[in-house]
Amino acid sequence: MKKKVLLFLVPFMLFGFDFKKEYLNHNFTKICKYGINHINKIKNNEDTLSLVGFSCVKRDYFIYLPTIINFLKNSKKSRDNSIYFSLLFIEKKLLISYVIDGLDISYYRFPLIKHPISVVMNSLINENFTKENDTFIIKKDNKTYKVYKTDDNKVYIDVYENNSLKESHWYR
Repeated sequence: MKKKVLLFLVPFMLFGFDFKKEYLNHNFTKICKYGINHINKIKNNEDTLSLVGFSCVKRDYFIYLPTIINFLKNSKKSRDNSIYFSLLFIEKKLLISYVIDGLDISYYRFPLIKHPISVVMNSLINENFTKENDTFIIKKDNKTYKVYKTDDNKVYIDVYENNSLKESHWYR
């Protein structure tokens, strides 16, 4: 009897982190960092990997997405999530190169998704923006997106609604 109880408890001791509960409690930073730090334990559970990926996206930890993308391959849902994470990662890289280096992005085309970086990239690619000093201003769907770089080469996206700052994202 003791062996059965011990065998039953061992998986919970190894995987005592409740990803779904933490996600429902909006502990996205905790999920992202725990998932990345324990990637070898969860690499075969694509639902958990996807949850980690979405948590990393919610906290703009795009740097971790390539690690997750590599393991999402066995189901259509996982491959779709992999594409979503890949798209956000490449848009981040292109946004930084565009704002800091002046990269020509006019020939790129991406599907529009509801993440601010996607809205910004599609507007920049299609030249649907105004520019005040070094700030790109994009107006879309009752929101204003202000994109600018700082002296330490961080690129910010500030999202305003009714002239009130609702979100701020930064990328390096």
